[in-house]
Amino acid sequence: MNSKILSNINSFIKKRSIEAIGILLIFLGLYLLAIIASYSPNDPNFIYNPDNTKIANIGGFYGSVISDFLLQSLGLVSILFVFNWLTWGFTLIKAKIINNFSVKIFYTFLYLIFGTTSLNTIYNTSYWLIDNGNGGFVGRIIKENIFYFTPLIENQYVVYFLILITVIFFILSLSIKINEFLNILSFPLKIIKKILSLFKSNKTLDNSNI
Repeated sequence: MNSKILSNINSFIKKRSIEAIGILLIFLGLYLLAIIASYSPNDPNFIYNPDNTKIANIGGFYGSVISDFLLQSLGLVSILFVFNWLTWGFTLIKAKIINNFSVKIFYTFLYLIFGTTSLNTIYNTSYWLIDNGNGGFVGRIIKENIFYFTPLIENQYVVYFLILITVIFFILSLSIKINEFLNILSFPLKIIKKILSLFKSNKTLDNSNI
């Protein structure tokens, strides 16, 4: 009986600890999303740190430094990286485990490489990320090294393939199933359809009352 009670206590503590980690990941993900959204190139960073500067970033000095590092290194792909933190956190709260987590880390590494490279190739010019562009310095370094061996990296079909691979590996890196991901994407469309159906039903009622 005592061993069963201890087993239940250990199980309870383990589950709550995993949920706490999940909550922490969600808060970190929301924090990263907030500081990236409020990023300003005029804020202090590792290199540029003037005194008495008004910081626009919602996370203050540390928020401006962290967001600058993420955006300058990974570019806009860093926004996708934030969603990994959020989905992993929700999965830990719901399922208490992330299946094949090491594989998901590998997929994350792959989509960051392909994503930064494709952005640097197809649309790197940015008025927001002036120094390294939308693909970050990671994408720039990878593209320059690939271009050294073959200029095919700038072929539009190759770029489209890189974008497709980025999306595939991004979905695989998340701890949600493909059908769940499609449901999330289709959710706004479902809301729009419901609103339109309400308008149609109201219009039908108005016409019937005339």
